[in-house]
Amino acid sequence: MIARREGDGWTLVRQMDHAAHCAELARAWRVGPFGRDSVAASLEYAAGYHDLGWTEIDRRPEIDAEGRPCNFTQIDEARHTEFYSGAVRTIALTDPYAAYLVSLHASGLYSRRYGWAGLKPVDWTTIGPHGRALLKGERAFRAQLSASIAPDEMEFEALWRNYMLLETFDYLSLLTCFGFDSSNCGPVPTVEGRWEHLSVRRLSPSDVVLDPFPFEGARLEVEVACVHLESSDFRSVDELRAQVSSTPQEIRKTVYRSHSLAQPHARLLLGDRRP
Repeated sequence: MIARREGDGWTLVRQMDHAAHCAELARAWRVGPFGRDSVAASLEYAAGYHDLGWTEIDRRPEIDAEGRPCNFTQIDEARHTEFYSGAVRTIALTDPYAAYLVSLHASGLYSRRYGWAGLKPVDWTTIGPHGRALLKGERAFRAQLSASIAPDEMEFEALWRNYMLLETFDYLSLLTCFGFDSSNCGPVPTVEGRWEHLSVRRLSPSDVVLDPFPFEGARLEVEVACVHLESSDFRSVDELRAQVSSTPQEIRKTVYRSHSLAQPHARLLLGDRRP
């Protein structure tokens, strides 16, 4: 669960709703300046299901020692590694290449994302036996998967591009769903043989400026489902779960803007009414 403090309450985004948001970004990327071939169908599928393993945990949200909803960053390593590995194997039944990419995503969480940067990496010195076992197990499972994947999809640059784009879609979604502070990410593959670093400037919790802008036009709006709770803390996990189950989902709009549109918007936010 993504838990975001808003005012006196909390906005919660289930991981699979965040993943659906990622898939929307992948589809939008495909019709942007880098062309339809920039996002393969299996990459889109991986984006939409990369957090499948969180499903059961999100059905039973937890609280921390201070009575606040536990964030996805607070999950223990034992459960995290178990459900990620299980989800990879479930995805493999439908799309082996998507499973390969999600396996890389899971392993990358324990391997400093293989050089992709933008989110805080896990410190290797803090990784325990479960994380090390995941790395070994996923490496072996990917070797099995490779036999059922087309050779051109296993070519190094293709794998590198697709993994880096999966991390980028995850990052762009978390920028507006979670709202962490970050000024850039990368490497971000663009056209064949090239990559960039994507600069980020935040205008509001769910509104960011990207440079270069990777989508069609100069503005992209993507909706995400969430639940907003008015309570700031909870006396028990049962109280949290009761509120989550009784609160209707709402749809929030997230906004991504080109740098070319950001300056007028920023002036309006500051009260500058110049044309």
